[in-house]
Amino acid sequence: MTFVEGGLKKVDRRQRDDLLQYRKKGRQTIRVPLVLTFSRTLPNIGGILRRHFPTLHRSAEIKQVFPEVSLVACRRDSNIQDIPLVV
Repeated sequence: MTFVEGGLKKVDRRQRDDLLQYRKKGRQTIRVPLVLTFSRTLPNIGGILRRHFPTLHRSAEIKQVFPEVSLVACRRDSNIQDIPLVV
């Protein structure tokens, strides 16, 4: 029996009613997202934030606003496809 077949048999043994019951989510994160426009020249922002996070936590106000390290997310930069052509 392969890994996939074993997984399918395990799923088949579960009762449908049990699977449809609402379950509370696990740990809720309170990380504040830091959204940046992607650029290849950007350094590793997440690493810099983690490295300097203890320095930020010296301030009581900052510690209250940012209890955890920020979540770094990058948005897509403008692309040649985004530029409208005027003919």
